[in-house]
Order: sequence, then structure tokens, then C-alpha cells
Amino acid sequence: MTSPLKRKAHFRRLSSESLKKFRLDPAPVIEDLTITIYHERTQALMPEDRDQIHVHIPFEKEIEQIQELQSLKPKVEKLQAELDRFQKSRLRMLIANALIDLARTIAKRYKSELLDDPSTTRLQRFAANVDDVQLQEMGIPKKFWSSLRKLEKYVTARNQQAHETSGDFAQLLLNEQFKEGHVFELWKDIFPLLYGAPVEEIAARKEDEDDKMLLGSP
Repeated sequence: MTSPLKRKAHFRRLSSESLKKFRLDPAPVIEDLTITIYHERTQALMPEDRDQIHVHIPFEKEIEQIQELQSLKPKVEKLQAELDRFQKSRLRMLIANALIDLARTIAKRYKSELLDDPSTTRLQRFAANVDDVQLQEMGIPKKFWSSLRKLEKYVTARNQQAHETSGDFAQLLLNEQFKEGHVFELWKDIFPLLYGAPVEEIAARKEDEDDKMLLGSP
């Protein structure tokens, strides 16, 4: 049977170096080459007084706190993943809004009548057909040209994000907070019924769509 002292001290052999890291009470003698020998000797000396054998380890409370923090690491990582998904979804919407502003800025110079149209439909058509010369004249970097001409897809995706919330619903339902409880069991079966796929697949599609949008490939 492994000595409790050995488990607590984390040392098999007793040496002058190891004894600098912790203190035993009663103190070891020169014959105590290992924790096991020390344990057997002190038990023979004090068979009815085992509780009086102590290991004093500096910073023991601090070590326990560190171990407790380490145990929280998986939960923190999952929370970070949830936050990342939320931020990715929000960034997708903000990119679409920025492209609308970019299209309006160009339209203000070349198609001022579009500014009186509160809808984005005509603006989307304008952005799709804006030519290279116009973009060059306004100093619009080439890296934005492709995305600008795909404004309609960005706006469609943004509007879907506002009204079609199945992807957000799926991702949130798979959150650890809900997945292991009654809420998940209650609602998971609504996804095949309404959307034709399990909750996991709907959540994965949403993440894939967000990734493509952020990379300019809606």
C-alpha cells in the first residue's frame, strides 16, 4: 500500500535536496533514505499516534489554488469558444453594414439619386455593376472590389441573420450550460422537424457560413 506521506510529498527518496522543499515532523534520521523507510520507522515508534506524523510543504495552499484553477481550464476554454462564435457572427453583420456604407459612398459621387432610395435593392445593383475605373478614381483598394460587388449576398446573409435564427439557436442549445439538461432534451428534436437536419448539423452550417463570409466568400 502506498504511503500517504509518499503521495503527499511526491518524493520517493529522502535527500538533503528534497528536504529543502518540505519538512517532516518527527524529523527524519540519517537511516531514513526513503519516504517508505521513514514511514515504517515512525509508525513502529508511534503505532497509536499516526496523526502526529506531518508533512509541511511550503506554498501548499498556493499549489492547491493553482490546481483548482487548472481544473477550471476546460470550462474557460468552452466559454471562450462560445464567445468567439458570438463575435464571429456579429462581425459578419458589421462587415455587411460596412460594405453598404462603402457602396453609398461611391454612389454619392456617381449616382446621387440612389441616396433618396431608403432601400438597399438599387444600391446592391449599383455595387454589382460599378466598374474598375470608378473604384480606382475613388482610391478604393482592390482587395474590397470583389466583396463590394457581392453586396447583395452580404445583405441577404445579414437579413437572414436577423430573422432566421436557427443557427444561433442550435449553437446556443449545444452550449454546455444547456446541453446536459432538460432544455436540450426538450428542444433538440425541433430541428429535424423544422429545418430537416439535427441540431449539430445546423450549428455546424452556421459556423461554416460565418467563416466564409469573414473570408469574403459568401
